Amino acid sequence: MERILLVEPNYLNKYPPMGLMKIATFHRSRGDIVEFYKGEAPYTKISQVDRVYITSLFTFHYDITVKCIQHYLKYMSKDCVYFGGIAATLLSSEFHKDTGVNNILCGLLTDASVLGYDDNTNIDLLPLDYDILDDISYSYPAGDNYFIHTTRGCPRECPFCAVKTLEPEFITTNNVLEQVRRVDEVYGQKRNLLVMDNNILCSKKLAEIIADIRSLGFTGEADYVTPNPFSLIMSKMRRRIHYNVNIAKQLTEAVQYLQSFSSRLKRYPNIHKAYSELILNVSQAEDDWNALQTHETEIYYFIEKYRTKTRMTRYVDFNQGIDARLINEKSISILSSIPVRPFRLAYDSIDETNTFFESTKLAMAHGIKEYSNYILYNWEDEPKDLWVRLYNAISLYNSHEHSENRINGFSFPMKYAPIHEKDRSYVGEHWNKKYLGAVNIILNVTKGVVAKEQDFFFEAFGASINEFFEILTMPDELIRFRHFFRDNGLLSFWKELYANLSDAERDKLLKILCEAKVDRTVLNGEYSLQLRKIIVLYKINKSQFDRNEKNARSVIHEIAEMQ
Repeated sequence: MERILLVEPNYLNKYPPMGLMKIATFHRSRGDIVEFYKGEAPYTKISQVDRVYITSLFTFHYDITVKCIQHYLKYMSKDCVYFGGIAATLLSSEFHKDTGVNNILCGLLTDASVLGYDDNTNIDLLPLDYDILDDISYSYPAGDNYFIHTTRGCPRECPFCAVKTLEPEFITTNNVLEQVRRVDEVYGQKRNLLVMDNNILCSKKLAEIIADIRSLGFTGEADYVTPNPFSLIMSKMRRRIHYNVNIAKQLTEAVQYLQSFSSRLKRYPNIHKAYSELILNVSQAEDDWNALQTHETEIYYFIEKYRTKTRMTRYVDFNQGIDARLINEKSISILSSIPVRPFRLAYDSIDETNTFFESTKLAMAHGIKEYSNYILYNWEDEPKDLWVRLYNAISLYNSHEHSENRINGFSFPMKYAPIHEKDRSYVGEHWNKKYLGAVNIILNVTKGVVAKEQDFFFEAFGASINEFFEILTMPDELIRFRHFFRDNGLLSFWKELYANLSDAERDKLLKILCEAKVDRTVLNGEYSLQLRKIIVLYKINKSQFDRNEKNARSVIHEIAEMQ
């Protein structure tokens, strides 16, 4: 028996580390003790384990991932540290050079023998161990779902995509029934299903895959009821005890849940009194776990009878997107037989407009009502292409606004960076730092998505391409706090100054914003009066106004008086 520590560097991410969850399943099947840690564990924990597995995600997390690896190598032999995942595969030589780690697992983990065991188990096909997620306090926004693969790879080999390196062979691995039923048996039913395939429409077994998904209860009917929370947490603690893993955190969560449930029973005074006395006995017991087991049947009765049992529809999300080029009458008929939400398509180039429109309209005709589209920018596109594609998507989604088949949709712009870059600083041929920074600020305000509401879009991105470029050129603070600076007059003042610039001055302004820090050196440079006036506004900070250090009138007067 070995003690295994699974590690994810301390970056923010939406999805749990599925590779580590499969490795956990593998090691627990061997009788090993497995624990999960987010970030850099203390020496007291590291010193107790026999081997460490560190995962990786995006290459722009390079620095934080290197720091994490180096931390564990300080306390562990290199032979006992294993490193894998997306970034590990794409930048294996760089990680080896910068950390000295030797055991780098590239690509899919399909043979356990690479871990040094006399075992050829295909770990990639193993079910996920959801229990490791309870070892940490970090909460993954999408953590409580089924996660499955029915295919691996993608035959497209798009030049901007890493899939051809990560999963070079396209294969169908359809074991949907096995994957989902294993989760149901061990962890209880999840509501929604996330299919993580890169291009499921390339599978010749599409109809079979979708039929399997439908047979699992993904029919579009509102017939799903969440499992009894108390039953789930009791099962979880029993598994952790079986795995020789601490249950202190889960005990606390169980008692807190039982106490919070009491408020639902206040409308039934006698029931509430009996339940409260029961929970008081549990919370005051010296051994919480023993008390919970002693009163388990009674507690389960109260919760099962009085808990909310709203019937809900279960949805399927093809999270990596569906290939719009492969949408036709046959494929959409198959896909629309299950409740897909949202229907995700890529709209990566202005040249794909017709394909995007036709595939979306076909999906609409088959009753699909929830849409999302990925929009790649900073690749071979021009900035104006981003605005046009966003506007096209919004126009398409709103074309059904007054029909019976009203739909919802949003766009998800994604900034391109070469797959081997270690940060997000890449600037595409037709872009510049100022424009990319401005788009990022806009998307931060909109939480990364662009909704279908036209007024909202015009406010955020401008009502025309010319307005879009004007917004991209604005001072960052004015973009970020547009309403604030509109109300105090500085936004309209900036627009007035910008309108008075010649084309040459506008080009010079953009060059300054891209290449130089706006400081006194720039202000005292050999620039026209109009340029020097408008540059002052790029030094404005909202906090100055919040602290009453400045007011808009004084700033406008100061700039107007410049000579």
